[in-house]
Amino acid sequence: MVKNAVLEYIDNHALGDEGIKMVMECKAYPQLKGCWKEITSALPWRTYNSVYHRAHTIFEAGSQGIWTKEDIELVMEFQKTHGNDWKTLADAMGKHRKHVKDAWRRGRLAGKKKGHWMREEYQNLFDLVNKDLRMKAFKEKHSKHGMLKDNIPWMAISDVLETRDHVTCCQKWYEQLISPMVAKGMWANVDDYRLLEELLKLDAACIDDVDWDNLLENRDGEACRKRWNQMIIHIGVPKSKTFAEQVEILSDRYCPDIAEDREDFDNRPYDPED
Repeated sequence: MVKNAVLEYIDNHALGDEGIKMVMECKAYPQLKGCWKEITSALPWRTYNSVYHRAHTIFEAGSQGIWTKEDIELVMEFQKTHGNDWKTLADAMGKHRKHVKDAWRRGRLAGKKKGHWMREEYQNLFDLVNKDLRMKAFKEKHSKHGMLKDNIPWMAISDVLETRDHVTCCQKWYEQLISPMVAKGMWANVDDYRLLEELLKLDAACIDDVDWDNLLENRDGEACRKRWNQMIIHIGVPKSKTFAEQVEILSDRYCPDIAEDREDFDNRPYDPED
């Protein structure tokens, strides 16, 4: 139906063989101002945007074609230098901007792993997030751009991590590495850092040597022990490591020395100008 509406418009306005090209690139033809409004009027049950995008998909589907490795590399390099100016690149490549953007997305996902995370991946993820939190300690706290997720730049982190896409990184962090007790008010993000800091100082040989009830002033022993059990799930096979080794691995991840930066950021009010 969309295709017929476009062809009917071309026929009614005697646009000839170049009609499709002219309508698809109507901004370059002042005489076609309002063409999409007229085309959409023939399909009153559909919105302007849906008709516009569907028509471009139909008539420019051929521009998707076969993408070579060199094409994908060109798209990836262009995006790094010029950002998401898909139209400019699409015009240069003779393709539709939607297909260029899709190619970039495929390029980003190429080589990304799925499934089990290696210990090095966990460490790299923690290093990158901790680095971001350190940087935020000296910046204003804004409420926009997904502040519920700490405004962490997951796409940039994924680019550096290389092995996982940004959605997987974000989900791993908030669904597995952050304690569900935080949402319930039983724990705070900074408590992770404080917990590891105290365990490092204690230098206990085994878990039974830890006085969990007196480990953190603001948390009871049950909460501390529960959080510890959650944390060691993601260090491989917990039983294959001694308690001291577990503490060492997790302290490398959480970097207790940034506890103050984390607490300062969490407690800082949002910028009132947002």
